[in-house]
Amino acid sequence: MSAEPAPGRLWEVDAVRTAAIAMMVAYHAAYDVHQLAPTVDIDPFSGGWRALQVACGSTFLFVVGVSLAISNGRARARGLRGWPLYRRHLRRAGEVAAAALLVTVVTLIALGDDYVRFGILHCIAVAMVVGPLLLRLGWWNVPLGVAAIVTGIRLDDTTSSDVPGLLVLGVPPHDGAVDWYPLLPWLGPALIGLAVGRALYPAGRRGPWGARLPEPRHARSLGFPGRHALPIYLVHQPVLLPLVAAALALAGVELSDEFFR
Repeated sequence: MSAEPAPGRLWEVDAVRTAAIAMMVAYHAAYDVHQLAPTVDIDPFSGGWRALQVACGSTFLFVVGVSLAISNGRARARGLRGWPLYRRHLRRAGEVAAAALLVTVVTLIALGDDYVRFGILHCIAVAMVVGPLLLRLGWWNVPLGVAAIVTGIRLDDTTSSDVPGLLVLGVPPHDGAVDWYPLLPWLGPALIGLAVGRALYPAGRRGPWGARLPEPRHARSLGFPGRHALPIYLVHQPVLLPLVAAALALAGVELSDEFFR
């Protein structure tokens, strides 16, 4: 009897991550227009644009939870347990944390006080540290995730503080924050993703439902950006910003002098 082949990439997970990347690029294009040309009637902080930002961040973090469940299930199926397994998760979290630190340093140099203090990469790194410890809770991660979301929304609506560190938990600073993804509410989608990933992908493989999932003809191409989400995240703004500026200039829109000072 031949051995069962090792599990490979799951095209549907990569495709969802690709969709999140598309939302991210669309939102940041609108954000760049707002920064470069304030006369253009685009407000990325409310309405549909704000909804797009929330959908984008929620999708990324949900997929982080699903992916953690899948990688944990596959490692356990190979016999990895305890500290060696958790150390593997920590190593991957460390890679994301290093990228988050890079974003903080670069934006501090480029933007000064408007630097990214606790962005989505910071939140993802924490989720990758905490998530494996909560996997055994199974579906209890869903109410836990909902509670994180509700608590974070209430914190954002009812209080503010400049006490160092509170913005990580979800208390907004008085002067606001750029690309801010605090643990409350943003750990919520990741926790829900843990539960869904554990249920849909036992041992890191598709459950019985997978037999009914047709693979699109161009599934691999569709998932290509999703397989490279971290480098795309790191480079997309340096590439997108000059493209948006050039498009605005070609359209005859006056660019803000303040942005280039």
